[in-house]
Amino acid sequence: MLLNYLKIAFRNLWRNKLYTGLNIGGLAIGLSACLIMVLYVNHEFSYDTFHPKADRIFRLTTDMKTPESPLSIASAPMLLAEVLKRDYPEVETAVRFRITSATVRTPTKLISEPDVYYADNDVFSVFAFNFLSGSPAKALLNPNSAVVTERFASSYFGRTDILGKSIEINKETYQITGVIANPPSNSDLPIRALLSQKPPVSQAWLAEDFPAYTFVLFRNEPNLSDFAKKLDFLAAKYVNPELKKMGAEGYSIRFPAEPLRDVHYSQGMIEDTPKGNKQYSYLFAFLAAFVLAIALLNYINLLTAKATERAKEVGIRKANGAKRGQLVRQFLFESFLLSGLALLFAVTLTQLAIPFFNQLLTIQLQISWLESLQLAIGFWLIVTFLGGLYPALVLSGYQPVAVLKGTLSGYGHAPWFRRSIIVFQFVLAVTMIAGVLVIHRQMDYMQTYDIGFTRDQVLSVYLPDDSVARAGATAMANSLRQRSEVGAVTLGSGLANGPTAMASTNIQSYGKKREVMCNYIFIDDTFLPLLNIRLKAGRNVSSRTKSDQKGGFLVNEAFMKLAGWKNGLGQTIDGFGHKGEVVGVVKNFNYKSLHNPVEPLVMIYNTFPISNVMVRIKPANLDVVKSIWQRHYPAYPFEYKFLDDSFAEQYRKDRLMISVFNGFAGLTVLVSCLGLFGLVAFSTQRRTKEIGVRKVLGASVSSILVLLSREFLKLVLLAILIASPLIYWAADRWLQDFAYRVKLEWWMFVLAGLLAILIAFATLSFQSVKAALANPVKSLRSD
Repeated sequence: MLLNYLKIAFRNLWRNKLYTGLNIGGLAIGLSACLIMVLYVNHEFSYDTFHPKADRIFRLTTDMKTPESPLSIASAPMLLAEVLKRDYPEVETAVRFRITSATVRTPTKLISEPDVYYADNDVFSVFAFNFLSGSPAKALLNPNSAVVTERFASSYFGRTDILGKSIEINKETYQITGVIANPPSNSDLPIRALLSQKPPVSQAWLAEDFPAYTFVLFRNEPNLSDFAKKLDFLAAKYVNPELKKMGAEGYSIRFPAEPLRDVHYSQGMIEDTPKGNKQYSYLFAFLAAFVLAIALLNYINLLTAKATERAKEVGIRKANGAKRGQLVRQFLFESFLLSGLALLFAVTLTQLAIPFFNQLLTIQLQISWLESLQLAIGFWLIVTFLGGLYPALVLSGYQPVAVLKGTLSGYGHAPWFRRSIIVFQFVLAVTMIAGVLVIHRQMDYMQTYDIGFTRDQVLSVYLPDDSVARAGATAMANSLRQRSEVGAVTLGSGLANGPTAMASTNIQSYGKKREVMCNYIFIDDTFLPLLNIRLKAGRNVSSRTKSDQKGGFLVNEAFMKLAGWKNGLGQTIDGFGHKGEVVGVVKNFNYKSLHNPVEPLVMIYNTFPISNVMVRIKPANLDVVKSIWQRHYPAYPFEYKFLDDSFAEQYRKDRLMISVFNGFAGLTVLVSCLGLFGLVAFSTQRRTKEIGVRKVLGASVSSILVLLSREFLKLVLLAILIASPLIYWAADRWLQDFAYRVKLEWWMFVLAGLLAILIAFATLSFQSVKAALANPVKSLRSD
């Protein structure tokens, strides 16, 4: 029996090559896209879950209540971990990571290394880093010890068996006491090297502000509400009294605990590592489901459309005694075979696409052949029954008498079902097309939006974290100014990485003293002219005015609004260790991403140690700055970024996600068109004789084209009407993530609809024109 099923299935699939190809192609594309998205979403939702103790690991952050608005900080005081280990029995251990600006010296060059942390020795009892060599228990026990990753070891030594070797980091010699495997890409601790922890500089809780990422390992699953009360008591006992001594009235601190599995999606925290966007993960999960649904619906649609061609086969089989169950098994077997071939192609496509996907998103998706087989079997069963059960029931349900008499409807079973499928597919396709239009419109808007300053051809050079080196910045700036290639030079804290700090600021407002939180940037008198930042009132700070050097302040319009000032000139400010008067008000400029509104900003004349030099220069003349740097700072690496590149990085995640969305939008449209193409081909084939008669009677090619396309285009128009409110809702929700966004206008919806109609019409026309141009003699010869 099985051999007979196989023989009939292959014969039927071979006889209908076009439909077989469309079904296999549509299913393969849909399943491949779904597999990739399942892998990606699983990757995003599994951050740091590879640690065996992940369910007992929590990160402690800092919430600061202020008189104005609360602040959330990803890090915590250095002393917090020590107190937790000492006084809290439910805590097995607590560990700290402190990121450092690491400069590695080799015999021939200096290299700036990202992702280097100071860490406690207990870190390896909390996090399961895979040691290739060395002892986890003692790796960071002694001062000046270093544990490095495979990638780090290969970069500097060309091999990984480097236990006991020495390396110079930040002008100190470290002995390598361990080598660990590279952490996977789904980790919020993308470590390249861990250095033995340095002791706190003071026993005061706020001596170093909040320098440490703090993680707690509980002995058992914790009661977070009880633990939160204990942490509140700890803050009230140790930290809040220090705030009062500092004069921060109305301020208080608490330490929330968040599960390790949730850290990747923490949003809005200061001093945090780059985080994921849960909305994107949900979006791609829905996209995966939609593409798979469209592929399955295409499969069902094409099989049921072809049902009438096998009606006589079903009638003869039933007349000869075939039971309905036997016919169901036959058609399910054909579905099983067809979906199996589609899955084979889908897994192959997935394996080919994963490297490209990894390169695009800089992640490490991978799927073994065993996983491929497991996923394939699961999808195979789903596709076989969801995709094959309905057509099997439809085909096996034909009455033999009606079939053999020729009274069975020629259009097939349940045409409303196929029409509904087409409408559903094009609702999704139109929504995707509109989504692409809105997204690109928003990104173009952000690229052309007037952010209030000029960032083109501005080079930002980072000075070493060394007070002696920073003291020589003025000499370097003078050397730069002597070169004709250099347009202007400014010294300060720079703008490439946003404001230098956020601090409490004392002001007089509404007749009383107020404390507000705001951002700070340290500048000199060339900062505004170099970036073409416009003054609204007052003047720029000046190097020739002594009062400016002691406490000259510039504020932006957002700060004026926060302070409630109508005229800011002459107002007193006391903040960040400086006290003086406002000498100028600048117009708002977007020094952060356009995802956020302009925040209150204070700019202080540069009395803080200089950390950045900004130079207006063409990229082609970069070597001029580099040669001057090497003359003044031969012992330090030349670290720089062009300001426009730095700001573009803020939207890197958006651009990557948009690229993926565009790809899936294209797949949605393609799979929808494949289904539509198959149905048009079937409809044209069924009406071959009708078309021949019409042509003999004088029908034109255009009238036949309209005849064959009219019904399908009506369904597409219905899909556009249904999709329009859905598009508006989804686009409005996405745009709410941007403080500065485009308006949704009617032409976006019309253009999306027109594009969908054009795509559908092009799909319809291929088969319709071919049928309309066919020789009617051939189609009528049998009659």
